[in-house]
Amino acid sequence: MFENTIKKIKSCLPKKREYQVHEPKFDLKSLHDTKKCIQSSMVSSNGKYLDMFGCEINKITEAKKILLTNSGTSALFLSLKLIDVKDTEVLVPSMTFAATVNSILYNDGIPHFIDCSDSSPNIDLNKLEDYLKNNTYTKINRLFNKKTKKMIKCLIIVHAYGEPVNMAKAKQISKNYNIEIIEDAAGALGSFYKNKHVGTTSRAAIISFNGNKIVTTGMGGAILLKNTSDYKKIKHIMSTSRIKHPWKVEHDSIGYNMRMANINAALGLSQLKNIKVILQKKRRLFLKYKNILKDDEYCHINTFSKESNPNHWVVNITLKDNFIQHQQRFFQELHSNNIYAREVWKPQHLSRYLQKYPRSNLQNTIKIWKSSISLPSSDYL
Repeated sequence: MFENTIKKIKSCLPKKREYQVHEPKFDLKSLHDTKKCIQSSMVSSNGKYLDMFGCEINKITEAKKILLTNSGTSALFLSLKLIDVKDTEVLVPSMTFAATVNSILYNDGIPHFIDCSDSSPNIDLNKLEDYLKNNTYTKINRLFNKKTKKMIKCLIIVHAYGEPVNMAKAKQISKNYNIEIIEDAAGALGSFYKNKHVGTTSRAAIISFNGNKIVTTGMGGAILLKNTSDYKKIKHIMSTSRIKHPWKVEHDSIGYNMRMANINAALGLSQLKNIKVILQKKRRLFLKYKNILKDDEYCHINTFSKESNPNHWVVNITLKDNFIQHQQRFFQELHSNNIYAREVWKPQHLSRYLQKYPRSNLQNTIKIWKSSISLPSSDYL
């Protein structure tokens, strides 16, 4: 059924035995740096590669403060510590990876699921604004859910698959309803909105360097922060809350061992220095797909706003309405051609352990999930 479309997709790809959605690529410099790190014995939470890695992130994002973590999940968990969401609701898109929601639960918070756009996996901010107007109330400058009577303290903005959210609109909603914003930019390194790197206008934002990201350290993440006090607080608790002393080993509160290791930074440093080249390659692949599929019978690629400059981490195609029912057949045909495409994230509210939590109408989220397909998007393609 989809033979012609699959031929078009293959024409965008180099000759290869099989194609995953996103694969890491390590050049000789990455291997050399990693070897040097091992030889130095500085493989843990101190070392020059951590310093250099942090400096490179600063050059790319122009964030005021940066902390390196052992994963993007840890980064989000720690960021939510700044707000203290215990027993309060956190607005979060159902269209996201499980770690976003789990980070709320780790902090004893309550996920409150909101819908995405009908043409994008990102939050529908207009729909969110209407939802808050009709389903919340304000008391003593705090926002509450009319139904549960719980305080709503935070909104997590997810820049899904590297596509920037309209942060000007999000910040206005945040101001109007007195809720904090944390940005989950896990897959959005190198994505810009109105010429500002995502994650640099909010109190805290996170980036992931997992194995499937544009730049990978194997496992790893980063927190982008605006305030020195927030930076000091998180830096302390992520380092086991250890008190600095030349020989004593003491701790002054519950802490977490969530720092990035020097060896992970060594693995990712060369990629980070080559980020402009990586982004150029990914944009070329995106434009190839977009051009070849522009008049396709079955699917299309959605366009982005002129104010957005996404990193094209993962290229998602959308099935036309008449063919959504054949999504699983399309996957089968792609896989039989060694193109190991994937579904986008399964909506989180459908997971059994998350079905009890509050939610808005999520019809767009369901449609995006049922109509989207993630294509091979590695930069070396």
